[in-house]
Amino acid sequence: MAHAYELSGPRSIGKRTVAIRLAQTLLCTAEPPAAGGCGACLACRKVDHFTHPDVRLVTRLIDLEKDSDKKLIAIEQIREMQQDLALRPLEGRWRVVIIDDAADLSEHAEVALLKTLEEPPIHAVLLLLTPTPARLLETIRSRLVPLPLRLVPTAEIADGLNKRFGAEARRHAAASAGRPGVAIALASDEATRKARRSLESEFYRLVGSGLTDRFAWAVDLAESERDPQKRNDAIESRLGGWSELARDAAVAAHGAERALRPERARESAALAKSVGQRELVDLALSLDRWRRDVIESNVNARMLLELLVLRLPYAAALAGTAA
Repeated sequence: MAHAYELSGPRSIGKRTVAIRLAQTLLCTAEPPAAGGCGACLACRKVDHFTHPDVRLVTRLIDLEKDSDKKLIAIEQIREMQQDLALRPLEGRWRVVIIDDAADLSEHAEVALLKTLEEPPIHAVLLLLTPTPARLLETIRSRLVPLPLRLVPTAEIADGLNKRFGAEARRHAAASAGRPGVAIALASDEATRKARRSLESEFYRLVGSGLTDRFAWAVDLAESERDPQKRNDAIESRLGGWSELARDAAVAAHGAERALRPERARESAALAKSVGQRELVDLALSLDRWRRDVIESNVNARMLLELLVLRLPYAAALAGTAA
């Protein structure tokens, strides 16, 4: 058993769920031991609710509206973690720390964490979660066992949702683009579905708008959030969803019917009639590439959004599209 792991992958792919299952595997009291934990014993239930004394979750807890200077995981949080790890486990055989998102570590917190990774206590297991592993110090990454999580096939997500959500499972699975967390949110939360529809309508409005309105939109979004991470999350969610909409339009232009968003068939058809298939494919690929840039590097949000509005095709048929 290694002492430190890097769980990476897109947002809502299930990194925290996997981390919880790993912690349950280590602390489960069922006999015989079950991979992923039995889920039923007291230890597994405590881990699931983060009430187990041998499990610590380290994450950003600061309300940025009240204290905009404390945007990151602070060194004090890492020192508290180190104090925990210096003690023997209280109920199990291991002490497990889950750091989510590890890319939020402040510079001083990274240095402090590195010391723990260099000489980890014998009973310690650290699980560092992040969608942006490239933002971690290389000296930290070199001491972690990588556990990359990949996008999940739509059929597998649908199977997982089917018992709970029935006939709607397949539609939400398709709309999740391989991310189980997104599928669950879409299936169970009307607010999430409403937000998704709003972002889709925003795309079609921009495609049907002139440059003046597009640039005004870019400025508003770039300046709407003072926390860079929240702003980048807002941009990433748009780029990912819009890449799927461009892909659907390209599919419609080809005459196929395997749409990720079948409820947007009318808009996809209108966009397909106005823009060539090759241009739509290129747009989908560009949007997905820019999404990865937002995740993996420090992009200039304003410049990226201005490039985006210049790159979007124009479809007069979508002018004035409503939410």
